[in-house]
Amino acid sequence: MKQYKNCALILGAHGSMAAPDSNQPLHDLAAAIAIKDIFATVTPAFLNGLPDMSDFMRLFQDKQVENVVIVPAMTSVGYYLQKVIPKRLAENPQHKQYNLFISPVIGMHEKIASLILNRVGHMLKNKALETDDTTIALIGHGTRRNANSSKSTYALLQQLKDLRPELNYEIAFLDQDPEADAVANAISTRHTIVVPFLISRGPHTTVDIPEAFGLPSGPAVKFPNVATTADGDVCICDLPIGMYPEIADLCIETAISALEQNKPVSLPELISSN
Repeated sequence: MKQYKNCALILGAHGSMAAPDSNQPLHDLAAAIAIKDIFATVTPAFLNGLPDMSDFMRLFQDKQVENVVIVPAMTSVGYYLQKVIPKRLAENPQHKQYNLFISPVIGMHEKIASLILNRVGHMLKNKALETDDTTIALIGHGTRRNANSSKSTYALLQQLKDLRPELNYEIAFLDQDPEADAVANAISTRHTIVVPFLISRGPHTTVDIPEAFGLPSGPAVKFPNVATTADGDVCICDLPIGMYPEIADLCIETAISALEQNKPVSLPELISSN
């Protein structure tokens, strides 16, 4: 594979200060990309966490970096991608030294649906679950503050249906209707496979979703998170999509595509407070 040793790859993520463990998978993902030795450096940069989105460029000042490509480790195009990230990038004192590129969000990559269904297929087989008695529950974050936030989740649902129309699907959200607990209570099949359309582990995947679906919950939860009733009904919550092993290759593919298109972004001019 071609090398881009004059380029830094940045995984742009929301992150969390309240649950810093949710940031660790992004560091793990960066390490999985870095070991392939394609870019000069690879690091996450967080809106909430370290390295911070507004000062990460100092980390590679001693490297021969000319280009910086940001791959948003997000699932939708919304306020954070369109407004917050460009502003925070502009707060880097060194940003004018580099050509900056922002790729599409990784959660909307065209291969995500097939990756999900491959994992669903393995879970159906491993647990000997009947497809006509199993519901695939796709859980997005969503928000009542931005109607565009849910569009990528609905688009992904349609892709899943197009690829495997014989499966039963439900869609739910953490911060808008239909909410996860209401959908969980309405599922009538014996078995459920929960697919978190989220990037990282954290309270949403270790507490909110498990509690909605009657699964073990807490910071120590491991994936797949499985519960089986006395009657043999099975509920499985899989990894959030951003923790799939294949995501590293998708990030590389997405970053290279953005670089090859050679369309640097222009950041907003910051207004001085003086």
